[in-house]
Amino acid sequence: PAVSGRGVCRVIGIRGAGRKTGVTHLCVLAAYYLASAKQRRTAVIEWNGHGDFDRMERICRSRERTGEKKENNLFKALGVTYYKQGEACTLAGCMDGTFDEIVIDFGEATRDSMREWQRCQVKMVTAALGEWQLEEAFGMMEQGSRLGKSWIFLAAFGSEWTRREIKGRLGLTVHRIPFSADAFRIDNAMINWFQGIL
Repeated sequence: PAVSGRGVCRVIGIRGAGRKTGVTHLCVLAAYYLASAKQRRTAVIEWNGHGDFDRMERICRSRERTGEKKENNLFKALGVTYYKQGEACTLAGCMDGTFDEIVIDFGEATRDSMREWQRCQVKMVTAALGEWQLEEAFGMMEQGSRLGKSWIFLAAFGSEWTRREIKGRLGLTVHRIPFSADAFRIDNAMINWFQGIL
């Protein structure tokens, strides 16, 4: 459940069961949903070495042509604050009451990030369900099923047949992420989908 009130925030951790599963896109989309549709003070932390937020900042600044002073580890876009390098002190600083929601982009699942991800109130795993990617996805799903964790599994890619097979074999629901060409646009269908997830 969402938590409200100054000084209390919810931390949402998103990691991928393999490479190229849409973690960053979902993080940006979720943050924009929370900030725009829910009017929540929202931060996103990139807790991986991909450098996606560095590139995103350059594009956002060139589009906005803003004279705003550049800060070392953060930038703002469309009501969301983005932190380009995540670590414990960054997260602690975000939890000081400034934000209602913190979304953490863990990227591809690694052993190093597992402990921090497990501390999140909401734990999401994105998977790609193409046949060439199923081995990684099944490994994490089996772990989630075996441990009885309340992990939320999501997939943007792959067949409905594969989603049904996972439900039958592991008893897990894999939520289909609706198509979204632009992570900065939220329509009514996307709002309804997020309300069912978050």
